[in-house]
Amino acid sequence: MTGMSRFMRFGLVGTLGFVVDAGVMQLLVSFAGAGAIEARAVSIPTAVFATWVLNRTFTFGKSAADPALPSLVRYAAVSAGGAMVNFIAYGALVLASTTLAARPMIPLAAASIVALVFNYLGSKHFAFR
Repeated sequence: MTGMSRFMRFGLVGTLGFVVDAGVMQLLVSFAGAGAIEARAVSIPTAVFATWVLNRTFTFGKSAADPALPSLVRYAAVSAGGAMVNFIAYGALVLASTTLAARPMIPLAAASIVALVFNYLGSKHFAFR
């Protein structure tokens, strides 16, 4: 498994995680009457779990020597760190430039790329070591 193909699989899993996050959130808002914040409180952990399962099997490969629960805990820690990196990078870009503040998709995309790299490296070297 080459580094680039593993990184591409990680990106694909992240895309699927976004679909899970958005889908669960929309289902809870539209059909269960949940508010947007309450829905995210369920959709985010669901997406983290889904991406952990997919990354463990598809991206990094399961290790019989690595029990599932410690791997999941490490992955959740990396994901929480990635969310903080994303938010800090996004906030810094928005606060640094009125042009970027007026076009929030640009800092969102840049912050997502920074967080993607952080999450990949954390997953590779910590969560799925």
